[in-house]
Amino acid sequence: MKKSRTCAGSKLYTGASKCPPDFKKVKGAIIVQRGYKLPADLTADKLEELAHADDNTRIFGILPFVEYANNGGEVQVADNGYGGPQQTGVSTRTDTFTMAKFDPSIRASIAKCKNKPFDVYFFDKQNMLIGQNDGTDVLAGIQMALIYAGSVDHPTSSAATSMTVSFAYDDAEDAIINWDYYQADVKFLKLTLGLTPVVLAKTSDTGTTYKILEKVGGYDVTSIYGPLVGTAGTSVITGTPSAVTYNTDEQTLTITVTGGAEPHLKSAGVLYANDIKGIEEA
Repeated sequence: MKKSRTCAGSKLYTGASKCPPDFKKVKGAIIVQRGYKLPADLTADKLEELAHADDNTRIFGILPFVEYANNGGEVQVADNGYGGPQQTGVSTRTDTFTMAKFDPSIRASIAKCKNKPFDVYFFDKQNMLIGQNDGTDVLAGIQMALIYAGSVDHPTSSAATSMTVSFAYDDAEDAIINWDYYQADVKFLKLTLGLTPVVLAKTSDTGTTYKILEKVGGYDVTSIYGPLVGTAGTSVITGTPSAVTYNTDEQTLTITVTGGAEPHLKSAGVLYANDIKGIEEA
């Protein structure tokens, strides 16, 4: 029998949903490594665990967004001789979101990862999770060719500092055809979905007292994380620590190690297991 072909997937459907979705303003994005997906059994605890994962399953939340601008993603049409016009494709598409605050740390991290392939989910004010249907039962992220940040670093006479994050689609037409979503049961804006890079810095050239400082800008977060590190003790410090204590009055950590090695915070996964969320030593 001669081989045949079909136009599978080209059937037109125009019936509306019996409960049309009421999409609200997009409030944030969740970035995942290319090919990785958020689990089907999504919970608040699972999301925070993934944000602190020590392998390729780690997610990267960027939020909150306060404005949205779409560029491209438009159908391209050209005349075909003296026949009727035909669609030739879809123009490249970039979605740009304005962040609530300018954050040089986030901007720097995005710039460093400019050539890494990522997939992205978006979520709106009502926790609608938006991605792509990849033919499985688990929602996939939208493939991005590039993620980049822009900013106004200094205030002007009429505006404050600002920052945008732009998501350039890998295939705008594919994103339209396979666009999908579902109503999540978690409140994304209330979760710790992104990590802040920090350093464990000595307070002097000698001695055993340390501060926890944000890597960019050096903001002292010892009063926030020091008590937690002190409680977790040696289990969250690398090397061969023999004692870890937090001094409330001085807001410092005293870390005693053997063998002369400099102490560091352990991985984000270990910190999270000890109820220390939102930071990773860079």
